[in-house]
Amino acid sequence: MSDRHNGEVNDAAHSIQLPRPGDVLAAFGTLTVLPLPRPHPGGEAFGRAALFFPLVGLLVGALLVGVRWMAAGLPSWWGAVVVVGVWEGLTGGPLLRAYGLAGVSAFVALAVIVMTKTACTAATAARPAALLFAPLLARWSLVVLATGVRDAAAPGRKFNPAITFREFALASVFSFAAVFAVAEAFGILLVVGVAALTLMLRLSVHRWVGGVSWRFLLACVEGIEMFVLAICALL
Repeated sequence: MSDRHNGEVNDAAHSIQLPRPGDVLAAFGTLTVLPLPRPHPGGEAFGRAALFFPLVGLLVGALLVGVRWMAAGLPSWWGAVVVVGVWEGLTGGPLLRAYGLAGVSAFVALAVIVMTKTACTAATAARPAALLFAPLLARWSLVVLATGVRDAAAPGRKFNPAITFREFALASVFSFAAVFAVAEAFGILLVVGVAALTLMLRLSVHRWVGGVSWRFLLACVEGIEMFVLAICALL
């Protein structure tokens, strides 16, 4: 009986994959252009790194707020151009990375993204926290979209079995705490809006594609960033 109990405890311990020091670096390598490890989206290392995706978003956002502060002496539009340039440069243009666009298609896609983000960033000059929330909530949404979903390339298996409810829960607690600490009532509105959009994306992708892909998730990051900026600009 004792041996059986010990065996069950050991099995449970092995089933819980604790984060490793390199997982934070892998998260930065996955979501930025920094020369750091980039684990395969379907691998266990990627699943452990997903826990830190919102942290990457928060630090990217903090950097953007700092850039916006340093560019405060510029006209609002030019300051926004500087911020968006740093933003897309650091993250490598998620949409372009996702679909490997080149030539005219890359130019058109990049122009639309930059113009949209620049206009929204200029409109939110009086609310710099928007630059903090957009990268954070977009990367939280990435974790939500990847948790327990099917792989579009092989609907019979999960996109990444290592991304579990634990990653979803911890990423949510971290993200919501950061948002609510900066903006209480408005933060609730943003979280509800992003959560609703994420749910719609999750349901639609399962209905029409049968699962998610890494390309789809990267495209969602770009889209949700623009969604958050637009909400902040309108309200």
